[in-house]
Amino acid sequence: MSWVVDLGNTSLKCASSHEGVIDQSSAVVWQQEDITQTLDEVWGDLPAPAKIICSSVVSKKVNNEFSQWCNEVWGIEPQFIESPEKGCGVTNAYMDASCLGSDRWAGLVGAKHIIDKPCCIIDCGTATTIDVMQEDGQHLGGLILPGIALMRSSLLQGTSISIDGSEEGNSTLFARNTKDAIQGGGLYAMIATIDRVFQDVDVELGVEVSRVLTGGDAETLLPLLQGDIIYKPDLVLQGLAIIEKQLSDTKDVQ
Repeated sequence: MSWVVDLGNTSLKCASSHEGVIDQSSAVVWQQEDITQTLDEVWGDLPAPAKIICSSVVSKKVNNEFSQWCNEVWGIEPQFIESPEKGCGVTNAYMDASCLGSDRWAGLVGAKHIIDKPCCIIDCGTATTIDVMQEDGQHLGGLILPGIALMRSSLLQGTSISIDGSEEGNSTLFARNTKDAIQGGGLYAMIATIDRVFQDVDVELGVEVSRVLTGGDAETLLPLLQGDIIYKPDLVLQGLAIIEKQLSDTKDVQ
């Protein structure tokens, strides 16, 4: 049994995979500064998988600590993917292919294998990433912007605004306190951006593209966005499973 793992800024997601299909996905909020404790708690009593394929947006230091834990506890070395120029039916648009985040690459691969028309993929996490892909798998490029929580924290850190407590406020148009005003403002900013991007992509390509939503904030945004949305919470893991299968098939041929 193989595992596919997505090391994100605020959550660690994983699933078992077989023949390019995932099963039993899970996610845990983690503290990168204490990764060993998190892994001990969530994986310490589990049997070792045969292989681990990872995408990661965290620092090299955290990746190394993750690898060290897997080696010490399970005796296996996880494999971190990098974005290639081409693979799994997708062609990378970046001038330097390796600079495209590996999670974005996995998301593109996952979308290519479930959608047979041009698509716009929105991954709503700590950062929100937007990628557009043609029907033939040609990636056209995309955007990166702060996620809702990062908008909130950046506003508080960059101004003299102060609020009581660390918890989020309520999202409302007519906020009557600062906490709610910041939370609602971030939400409206994200909704407006995504809706406008969808609209502009349709105009630019001359066709209505499939709209794909994934990431931690996706469920919050889903009912507020215009048009038909394809919600795929495990899109990155599914893409990793397809990549893992291709790597295994290539190794078998060699």
